[in-house]
Amino acid sequence: MPSFDNETNDGLYETFNEERVNARGGSNKNRRQQRYYPSNKPQSLVVNAQTGIPYTFNVGSKEQQRLFKTVDATGVCDEDGFVTTSNRTTYNSNTNHLFYDTPEQCMTHLRISFERTFVEQWHEARRVDMTL
Repeated sequence: MPSFDNETNDGLYETFNEERVNARGGSNKNRRQQRYYPSNKPQSLVVNAQTGIPYTFNVGSKEQQRLFKTVDATGVCDEDGFVTTSNRTTYNSNTNHLFYDTPEQCMTHLRISFERTFVEQWHEARRVDMTL
């Protein structure tokens, strides 16, 4: 996974989980940072990974196919979407399933990019599904 660290003007770093960390690895926050809202439990409501707002259908349902789904297998976040540790010595061995309205929402939230043709194909497939 690419690094998202960016040094700020005050010598602190903005990290992948948007927590401000100083150069020695110390945190300016005493609480854990929630990176996203996963939908891991079958037959529970699917939630938007960025907002945490639940959709009206369950994990594993046909309706979830209307959404953009990605899987986080980095182990950086626990099963509830919280960053595990700031020193990265403990990793989550389970994957987290993340749902978004569109690939663009996912790219903005996770600060990643997909090929334009991939995004266009995803949108075209959803248009075809809606006409059936």
